[in-house]
Amino acid sequence: MKQIPQDLDLARGDLMDMEGLLCSGLAAFFTFSGHALYFPTQNPPDAPQVLPRERRLLLPLIWQGELLGVLMLHGVRAREVRPLLPALPSVVALCLENLARARAARTDAVTGLATEDALYARMEDEAARVRAHLDDPAQPDGRPAPLHRLCMGLVLLRLRNGEEMARQIGFAFSEKFLRHVAEACRAGLPSDVLAARVGRYEFALLLSASGRGACHKLARAVLGRMEAVSLPGPLTRQPVRPLLCAGHALYPQDMQGPELVLPMFEQARQLMARARLAADVAAQGQSGAGLGGESRIMPFARILQDGGVVLENLPLGRLRISLGRQTKAREGLRFAVWSGSARDAARYKGEIVLLHARELDAVAEILHLEDAAVIPEPGDSLALLDGLPVLSPSDMENALEGIPDVSGLGVEEKTPGSAPRAEQAALASARPAAPEKTATADAAHAPSHVATGQEDQGGQDDLHGHGDFLNRFAREREQCAHFALVIARLAPSGARAGREPERGMRKALELWRALHAPVRATAAEDAGRAEPFGGRYGSNSLIFFHPGRTAEELLPVYAQLCEGLKKHGVAAAAGLAGYPFLQFRKAEMQDCALKALEYALLLPEPRAGVCNSLALNISADRRYSLGDVFGAVEEYKLALLADEGNAMAWNSLGVCMAALGRQHEARRHFLEALKHSPDEGRAAQICYNLGTVCQNLGERRAAARYYRQCVKIAPDHLFAHIRLGQLCEQGGRRGEARRFYERAAAIEDARPGAPSPARRHLARVAARQKRGGEARELLHEALLRNPNDAAAMLLLAKIYLDGNEDPAMAELLARKSAGLHDRPEVWQTLARALRALDREDEARVADARALLV
Repeated sequence: MKQIPQDLDLARGDLMDMEGLLCSGLAAFFTFSGHALYFPTQNPPDAPQVLPRERRLLLPLIWQGELLGVLMLHGVRAREVRPLLPALPSVVALCLENLARARAARTDAVTGLATEDALYARMEDEAARVRAHLDDPAQPDGRPAPLHRLCMGLVLLRLRNGEEMARQIGFAFSEKFLRHVAEACRAGLPSDVLAARVGRYEFALLLSASGRGACHKLARAVLGRMEAVSLPGPLTRQPVRPLLCAGHALYPQDMQGPELVLPMFEQARQLMARARLAADVAAQGQSGAGLGGESRIMPFARILQDGGVVLENLPLGRLRISLGRQTKAREGLRFAVWSGSARDAARYKGEIVLLHARELDAVAEILHLEDAAVIPEPGDSLALLDGLPVLSPSDMENALEGIPDVSGLGVEEKTPGSAPRAEQAALASARPAAPEKTATADAAHAPSHVATGQEDQGGQDDLHGHGDFLNRFAREREQCAHFALVIARLAPSGARAGREPERGMRKALELWRALHAPVRATAAEDAGRAEPFGGRYGSNSLIFFHPGRTAEELLPVYAQLCEGLKKHGVAAAAGLAGYPFLQFRKAEMQDCALKALEYALLLPEPRAGVCNSLALNISADRRYSLGDVFGAVEEYKLALLADEGNAMAWNSLGVCMAALGRQHEARRHFLEALKHSPDEGRAAQICYNLGTVCQNLGERRAAARYYRQCVKIAPDHLFAHIRLGQLCEQGGRRGEARRFYERAAAIEDARPGAPSPARRHLARVAARQKRGGEARELLHEALLRNPNDAAAMLLLAKIYLDGNEDPAMAELLARKSAGLHDRPEVWQTLARALRALDREDEARVADARALLV
């Protein structure tokens, strides 16, 4: 039987990556309290040595006749270790073999890249790290957290002609070709990027801290190297080249709110599915527009903007398009349609609106045509005319389960699509529309649905279809000085949810009529007031217009409506917006109602909310989480116009100003937040924010005062203790700084598994006090808790260089640190390590990079 060869090589970098596994293996033979790795260049020990007075054990790590490093174990018992000295080399060899086999199990045998399981494990760890940053975004290093650092990127690379190559040339050649492509993929990758094989002909790149632009840049560079691969065919000797495409997705930006509460196992695989979907769209773009260019790379976030195509023409002026719920498509989004022909210049055909979004595709209705004789046809491309995607709670899933599928749903179609035309789509959206379509344009962010004949049956004379409601709303609102608009979202629960999707709609309409009977009677007495009316608003939503009423007056009515629907097994939420409200125009009330609905979904039952200061605050928080800092600033200011006492808005506005570098404005906003905040927990965070701003402005006394106030209110505030330690350290009071860091480390010990910035700061103090062994041990503990601690890597690299140890390990750590935090001192340390390795040319490049950062 043929044995499968296993690569059991080990390198010094593997010791750094798996030192926790090494120590756990040794702990099965004897006890110790701490450890540190050394990479001596001169006079290393050739056998285990016990230092009884210091209670230390030196273990040379020898694998396949080569010394990889020396492990120093602290807190060993001489009586326990001495009898084991003759057997310790075998014990070390056994532990190193376990490391080598663990490394081999995580490495693909063909390509030498990481396996899919190893990638998913790393993704789950990275997702947990990102969530920890989002849950507690305070930064202990004195700098505001860049938004693009609070995410991880996943790039999927696909060899499109891999199957064809195996079928026509042979599997042995395709495997050889795949190996060469993988080598080109791995060459030149930053040290913090993990490359893995995730399918038969797919590779994935995981960026531990990145942004969308960095993902795109990395994909472009890697594709360029991979496309240069060329091997002669075994028979024809003709060169064989790869056909490649790529897609990338970001966590958590490309995830939806309800998905973030799922287990990390699920979230990692959903992110991979989104990257694969982006690669599918990139492959479609290549099929339609030819090879090369930017069409071969598609970000997941851009699929909705310009990655859709028309799949099929349906009766009654409707279309089936390639954008489904997987791409965050929702009812109510509008798209410009462009001719998909690659031979002629792109031609604007008209505008469509989504009626019904399914998992893989959607049904849309034609709003207007540029030329009535030229209708959209399969292959035409789509460009989004709206801004942010609409609200998409998980409640929408249940209401859509029982709706029958369109023929051909879920079948992948190789429909050629045209290249992105975002600029032309923006120009098209500015064209004047017909008067009857004005309301549709104003409903940019609203889920929508057109009532079918079945919906209009059963005496539902008050319920309009989507288009009819918008047309009537556009007429009626112009005759009202004030009015209220309500959006109610329904989610039938229980066993009937899938079989009776219309049941919740009928029951909601019945209750609405009963509750508004007094309102109708009042309207009949007042001849000058029109009657309220409603309409369909997506597959599971209703929209109501109340002329002459305020949102506050109607709030109890819709709270009763939600309570009544709950008794009938229908979970409901209602968002109310009243005009006039701040500077919002009448046509913008639908957006305000959606903001209110987003707020209502966060409330306890009955979920009914008004578009007020808190609703605007939540909408601004969503903008900030998506990276739109300036848009968030505008909405926070609107929230304060609605309620000057909104402490959350003041605090969030201060955070935005600090992120923009406007520290004095941030301090003013934090002081206002502190003045209006009665809650102690919130006051502690505001005091911390004030301290951070004052520290950034160089006002140490004020910063220390606010940090102490924070600690007084919240004694377990980790980063307040760290900041106080930093201030003491900057003032030369290292002993006092050490006490603050030790308190912070004690708080960390109560949170096992969390990153340990306090140990890193303790290590820095120990290094300055010439206690290198203690500093090294603390840094190893910090890196075990957080393998992506760039500052700990940098400090450990400096310790290796100061101790005249292996400069190659210092280079490795400095490069990893540079990939995570691009700072001048990182490049200076890297240049120092390169000079120790006699690589002067590379050291000069690193020095130049330090000046440019």
